[in-house]
Amino acid sequence: MDLTRRDFLIKGSAVLLIAGLAGPLGLWEWNQVQRGRASVNRPILVVVQMSGGNDGLNTVIPYANGMYYDSRPNLAIGQNEVLRINSALGLHPSLNGLKQLYDRGKLAIVNGVGYPNPNRSHFRSMEIWQTAVPDKNADTGWLGRYLDSTQSGTGNLVAGLTVGTPAKIFLSKQIDAPVIESVANFRLKVRGARDEQRRRLEAFRQMYGTSDIPALQVVTEKGMHALQASELIETHASEPKPGVEYPASSKFADHLELIAELIGSGLATSVYFTQIGGFDDHAREKADHARLLKEFDQGISAFYADLENRGLADRAVVLMYSEFGRRLKENASGGTDHGTAGPVFVLGEKIKGGVYGEMPSLSDLDENGNLKYQLDFRSLYSTVLEDWMLAPAQEIVGGNFERLPLI
Repeated sequence: MDLTRRDFLIKGSAVLLIAGLAGPLGLWEWNQVQRGRASVNRPILVVVQMSGGNDGLNTVIPYANGMYYDSRPNLAIGQNEVLRINSALGLHPSLNGLKQLYDRGKLAIVNGVGYPNPNRSHFRSMEIWQTAVPDKNADTGWLGRYLDSTQSGTGNLVAGLTVGTPAKIFLSKQIDAPVIESVANFRLKVRGARDEQRRRLEAFRQMYGTSDIPALQVVTEKGMHALQASELIETHASEPKPGVEYPASSKFADHLELIAELIGSGLATSVYFTQIGGFDDHAREKADHARLLKEFDQGISAFYADLENRGLADRAVVLMYSEFGRRLKENASGGTDHGTAGPVFVLGEKIKGGVYGEMPSLSDLDENGNLKYQLDFRSLYSTVLEDWMLAPAQEIVGGNFERLPLI
């Protein structure tokens, strides 16, 4: 082969090539992949993390509770601005799209979600939500365990997919789940026509596949997996469906649009993960939070409209959460500090819309002035695993948890 390592721009290492992939996968399995095609009726779960600790009280607003206004003289959303969903609660005025979906019965709002002994570190709390293991460090994510339980031995190179920033949620013992920013970026170092791609794949195999060093053999497997998965995703990526306009200049919306395109292509991916950041509102929250919620709302609304336009809204459920909420009282900087429990949104054609769970008391707080959680987040995971994904929830989340009548 008239190729050197320089052609790959990785010079003796496949680290860049395999970033975001974890877990052993033999190359023989590639021959058993049916080109990544999904079953027509396969359920799909899209998990969206609102990173930074979203202020749940200014998202799902207890507008009928005077303590909310007493505790937030500057930050509280006025009763005349709230998008009311019942006599006690309403949505932030930036969430007009979600309000419309709620009115159509497609959106469930679950109040007071958290876990015992909450951690107010961003990194640790995100890890807890991504692994579903609150009391110790875990080496697998809850969706990684889902893949281990349901996809082992299938040879599916794209069983799970992160679009955007890597996270621990897909770490598993057996299954690789790619991480991509865009189809163009995921092509990595394999450019050109398909014949050229195959030539480079074979060159990669020859350069790294003949070593007796176990570490290099792992590099070969991982590198080949990444290259083959990138070709598979590129093949399945479709043009945007006419009639749906996503917000401009929003990376979050771009990620959701790509997910919709891949779902529409029939790619055999059953679980997706993406996130939108910026919710750490310690100062100047009112304007910043309104702007970010609007971006979130417009992205999610466009994504659901896209699925409807493709005739696929009944195939997907979207689970949206933040790693923790904020404190009841505003701080001196016009913001709120790290809290605990918060609301979770669940969206889909097969979702029974409405309000679930009890709103945490604003008068009975913990010793730090935080809301007390009312529902363990693993109940939501168990619900979507058992009732939507038809997977063994107890095995995946590590226990028996109450399931909600959402599906």
